[in-house]
Amino acid sequence: MNYPPQGPPPLGPQYPPSGYPTGPQPFGATAARDRSRRRLTWILAAIVAVLALVVGLGALKLYSDKTGKDLFPSLTLRSADEAGPDPFTSSVALTRQNGTLRNRAPVAVQQGVQVVNGTDPGLYATGGTASCDVARLGNELSANPAAGRAWASAFGIGPSDIPWYLNTLSPVILTADTWVTNHTYTGGVARPFQSVLQSGTAVLVDGAGVPRVQCACGNPLLPPSAAPIGGYRVHGHPWHNYQSRQVTRITTVHEHVTTVNNTTTIVNNPAPAPIAPLQVTNIINNALEALTVGGTLELPETPADVQLPDPVQANAAPTFENPTDAALAGVEPGTTNVVQEVAERAAANNDVPQTAAPSEETVSNQPGTESAVTEPSVPVPGAPEVPSSATEDASTDPSITIPGAPQPTESTTTPAETTAPSTDTSTTDTSTPVPETSTSTSAAPTPTSFSGSGDVIGSLSFTDSGSSVTCTVPSTFESSTITATCSDGTDRSFSTSSLTQSGVSAATSDSVWTVSTSSGESLTVSSASWQTAAS
Repeated sequence: MNYPPQGPPPLGPQYPPSGYPTGPQPFGATAARDRSRRRLTWILAAIVAVLALVVGLGALKLYSDKTGKDLFPSLTLRSADEAGPDPFTSSVALTRQNGTLRNRAPVAVQQGVQVVNGTDPGLYATGGTASCDVARLGNELSANPAAGRAWASAFGIGPSDIPWYLNTLSPVILTADTWVTNHTYTGGVARPFQSVLQSGTAVLVDGAGVPRVQCACGNPLLPPSAAPIGGYRVHGHPWHNYQSRQVTRITTVHEHVTTVNNTTTIVNNPAPAPIAPLQVTNIINNALEALTVGGTLELPETPADVQLPDPVQANAAPTFENPTDAALAGVEPGTTNVVQEVAERAAANNDVPQTAAPSEETVSNQPGTESAVTEPSVPVPGAPEVPSSATEDASTDPSITIPGAPQPTESTTTPAETTAPSTDTSTTDTSTPVPETSTSTSAAPTPTSFSGSGDVIGSLSFTDSGSSVTCTVPSTFESSTITATCSDGTDRSFSTSSLTQSGVSAATSDSVWTVSTSSGESLTVSSASWQTAAS
């Protein structure tokens, strides 16, 4: 299938090239032969499944015996223009945004992340022109049938269905750091890994407002794993203003964010059908505008035998049959059940993920797990490569690249999220910057200055559009949210837990405290004072 380029008039309908399946094929000439082949297929499938389970469990045991450690779930940070190793295609991103973006959709806090409905107005943005070249993506997948088959398998569709599936998606820009299940094209298959995409990343979304393609690499995307973020170990290089507490997760089919008694919360029942069109923010004038999902390509009518995923029903936490993939996602193989140790670790970490040390012994999720686990220094997806001089246990082969691993730079470090506020003065940054491809040279914000004593925040100050704003917080903390009176005339509501000592500590990194309002506004606090909550 070739796609007409976006912009000029289409060349007319073209059809999938020979070699792609276009419909179901007959199994045999007789019913007996049909039953025999089906029986053989089931037997072979069962044998393959058992062998995969045995090999996977053996690989995990081998890794544990070799390192004395359990396989640790991995979360890879992926900056906005970063393709990473083993991409499915070249970059099909069309825009490079400069400026700032801010999620305008209401959020609820759950298990250390911000949860938002994919169809709420203001969650995504547009620059006035398409952020991704959908036609080019389709043509590259068509030109590489093996990659196309692997790409299609991530969505449970056939390679010949790709053009019609792409035509159900639309290009947008993320306004918040977003947690997804990403994939690499490794060993001829799609290998999943958990990833956080930086605000400003160009993606394709479906009618339910769920990211489905990362445009910088063509990688297919699914909703994130069901495991809590606090049970993961973060790999990669954090960008300016990255905080795990600011990471966004899109609600799934069985839940939605709503307001109950003036409190933004998550209700565990199905949300209404996706709205069409989506309401996205135009970053040129900051106004909401309608975006009709799909219809980007000029294609013939969808064939009757093409079965595409329903965007609402497909919006569910994925399962992983491969035991290694499941372990790296923090769930049990074939289910969304969270591994008990992962849940316990998240609770012990106060829902804040750990940061991986550069020399940490980890394991790859590449095919050929047995060979990977015999070398404890092979990193997990997203782990930066370590020079051989950095540690005695480091790999001696610097050419090894791992699925999802960002390429290291000499000037980048990976700071851990700290747990204690500082007492120094600071400057501020009130919104998430849209990153550029070049290495950032901006200075880090000055640490937040804390004063007074007590167990909850009494006031906080930040800078908005060059002006200092101070918000005064009531001393009565009786509900899940609390409203502060601010000097710019705008009242701001916060989760009460985010203003407690433990909440502030968890959201403080490099001595800089960043807090989010109930409406999703991210505030980098320059100074704050403590008070004792009224009983």
